[in-house]
Amino acid sequence: MEYPVRKLNELVTFRREVASCHKATIYDYISTENMLSDRGGVVEATNVPAKGKVKIFNKGDILISNIRPYFKKILKAKFDGYCSSDVLVLTPVSLSDEDYLYGVLSADTFFDYVTKTSKGTKMPRGDIDAIRNYSVPWPDHEMRTFIGEVYSTIDKKLDANKLINKNLLDLARRLFDQEYQKARKVVPFTDLIQINGGGTPKTGVKDYWGGSIPFFTPKDVGDPITLETEKYITEPGLAKCNSRLYPKGTTFVTARGTVGKLGLAGVPMAVNQSCYALTSEIIPSSLIYFFAEKTVKSLRKKANGVVFNAIVMRDFNSERVKEIKPTVLSKLSEVIRPLIDIMIINEEENIQLANIRDSLLPKLLSGEIKLS
Repeated sequence: MEYPVRKLNELVTFRREVASCHKATIYDYISTENMLSDRGGVVEATNVPAKGKVKIFNKGDILISNIRPYFKKILKAKFDGYCSSDVLVLTPVSLSDEDYLYGVLSADTFFDYVTKTSKGTKMPRGDIDAIRNYSVPWPDHEMRTFIGEVYSTIDKKLDANKLINKNLLDLARRLFDQEYQKARKVVPFTDLIQINGGGTPKTGVKDYWGGSIPFFTPKDVGDPITLETEKYITEPGLAKCNSRLYPKGTTFVTARGTVGKLGLAGVPMAVNQSCYALTSEIIPSSLIYFFAEKTVKSLRKKANGVVFNAIVMRDFNSERVKEIKPTVLSKLSEVIRPLIDIMIINEEENIQLANIRDSLLPKLLSGEIKLS
């Protein structure tokens, strides 16, 4: 059973209102850089534009990254804020269809269409006219409400797990800070933590790609846990790149692209040359992340308005941190490690829920599953 269709342009308003970039903060600014791929939502921005205009959005609006649509970056705004010009801001005409339309525009069918009709090769952008004319399946109001409720219920559970993880990370950070503030001795960051580079296998060798080893790049930074990556490599690929297989719990920091973002590996993975992997024989892996947070914050402060476009080895060499006594580190790790383990479990559940959501949605929109 196929439902009748309506053009997207009839169902939403494509917003274009702008404001000065100086109104935006890292807490209410959204760009294609801090939107997560595969419908993963958004993380806090690392910076805001220093000049020009930004677009305005309101709570409930649907935001879609219009660059490289195959990354499937979409979210439903949970606050009023500002976004870059490369983000589409759609306001549903009918409030009652808000969740349904968010579900429709999150489906692979929509992103496949936008990718197919996009313009450009290196940095493809969605064609606005084609997007406006997208055919939206339009069942009766009862079915639209049902589909919207299914989608939003799963989304709320995903958000609940994300909030739990945020609170667990905040708790771990506070516990770390309590002991860090008590420490007196200051040492070079690299006396405690080793900075390891990464590398990429030759992209032209097929035998190196499509394996089972996650390959972490700046695009894969989680919030902060990463369990899945955009690309995977094989054992031969790992052997031919300048990265080893880093264990679960390794802290990664992005050195180029979106600079200074921190991630935690939820499973063993390799890393590309745009990131550093932080390891230590002194600091427990569960605590390296928090030492790294302080160091990156210091580097940002030193930039003092200058574009923070790269981190190199000598940046870490110049940084100093407090040295916490080994006995305290051990006890602190015993408390914080279980918190990180719970965060990983929550992230695993979110992947399962997202897979259920994304497999259900096409069946609901096609009429394969319907109300009796």
